Amino acid sequence: PTALAVLKEAMEQHGEITGDDRRVAAERSGLPEAAVYGVSTFYDDLLAPRGSRHVRVCTGTACFAATADAHIDAIRDGLGVGLGERSADGSVSLAETVCLGFCHASPAVRDGDVIDGGPGAVERVLGGAAQPVAEPPPRSVVPDGPALLAAGRDWEGLARAVTSMSPEELLDEVKAANVRGRGGAGFPAGAKWQFARDAPGERTFIVANGDEGDPGSYIDKVLMEAHPNLLIEGMALAGYAVGADHGFVLTRSEYPLSKPRLEAAVVHAHRDGRLGSNVCGTDFAFDITIIEGAGSYVVGEETALLACLQGLRGTVSARPPFPAQRGLHGMPTVINNVETLCNIPIVARSGATAYEMLSPNSPTAGTKLVCFNERFARPGVYEVRFGMTVRELCEDVAGGMIDGHEIKALQIGGPLGGILPASLLDTPFDFDDLAQVGCMVGHGGIVAFDENTDMRALTRHLLNFGATESCGTCFPCRIGLRRGVEMFSDGRLVDRDKLEALLETLELGSLCAHGGGIPAPIRSLVRYFSAELGLA
Repeated sequence: PTALAVLKEAMEQHGEITGDDRRVAAERSGLPEAAVYGVSTFYDDLLAPRGSRHVRVCTGTACFAATADAHIDAIRDGLGVGLGERSADGSVSLAETVCLGFCHASPAVRDGDVIDGGPGAVERVLGGAAQPVAEPPPRSVVPDGPALLAAGRDWEGLARAVTSMSPEELLDEVKAANVRGRGGAGFPAGAKWQFARDAPGERTFIVANGDEGDPGSYIDKVLMEAHPNLLIEGMALAGYAVGADHGFVLTRSEYPLSKPRLEAAVVHAHRDGRLGSNVCGTDFAFDITIIEGAGSYVVGEETALLACLQGLRGTVSARPPFPAQRGLHGMPTVINNVETLCNIPIVARSGATAYEMLSPNSPTAGTKLVCFNERFARPGVYEVRFGMTVRELCEDVAGGMIDGHEIKALQIGGPLGGILPASLLDTPFDFDDLAQVGCMVGHGGIVAFDENTDMRALTRHLLNFGATESCGTCFPCRIGLRRGVEMFSDGRLVDRDKLEALLETLELGSLCAHGGGIPAPIRSLVRYFSAELGLA
């Protein structure tokens, strides 16, 4: 077992990590005790002591938009323990978590493995009667039908590929379809696969990045839990194209249902001949292992993800070499996010041309899942075409704001995405169009802030998230984001020139997109809401 797995087991058994636990983890994993200590002090799930009752309150951006963090104070005061603390008698403990993936029902609180959210959630948790939140099923507004959401029902794409296409033909089809990554930067999946296929190595691996840590996004959660077969099919297709025989999915511990549902789907896929030594009756062999993380946003970065998969401290490594050249266990590794892999069965089943035509008025092929927070009248996950305007998404798809509220601003694509003011709602939802206004498609999460939102408080919230989740490897991110929090924490005017110098340092000096990306929303806030930020 890995050191992380042993430490997680110890935490489950007695609610804290002791020196003896670290020594046992070192012995069982073969790592030095110093390395095990680093693991034990990195992941959120291993830090806060647990009582007999362990409550986790979501401090994500959608929950901030819903209550301005009032729910955090209410839970803390009601339980009588602070964040990261356990009561003297060990009966209850409280921790913060980012994010639970229930942004459609904010604020969200997890009591044990029960996640409650929305109106009355805080009161129910404090009363000891938390109720599981009902999740709306993902829906499609694509006129020609739910292309992505329907793709994994019959395994047709996998069967067609392994019985009538060569691996090279499938790879060429994915490149021709120009499937762009749905997890952030939009890098073409086919190009990444080609790098891995061409790289030397005894084995090649497929890794699905299910560590969807962006506050306000819960698309991958829905796919893993409601459409696990679609992910399995996409991973098997990737394996066939690049010559891999094994895949791994890293799920979030904040999503307690993801791992068991994927594991059950893997068992069924084996039974039905979709995984194993003879996929769809051919000599193609492919299998999948599901691994759960332990609470870390930066583990969504691909090099940190690989470290986590191997049970190590989830810190970022310099690139090159890229994982496609040298990844898991030093072997070529394809890493795609969950939604990206879920797009592959469409290409395998229907071909590149049909995939491109799913969004006929956009240069981007395929469709996109987007999700909306509880400030909207119809929150949830929807499959949409690229090229629709943001206004159409917010008003026609999500039904506008609740209770007569107005959109003051949106954050699109997660905490590294820019802030879009209401005046720019007619911007097309597409990679290049959003980039021109300082925003990004990212994961596709759309978090609305209403007219009551304190934009200086939002700035502090985003900077604090960045500082808290920094892996600490590089100085600009580890120290710079903390300096940013301090600038906005005491009510004094913020020196605009010093803020700009800090943002430039983060952009140019950070090792990965975490520190380099946080300046984007801060620049948006400075550009569109400077009067509210208190700048000098």
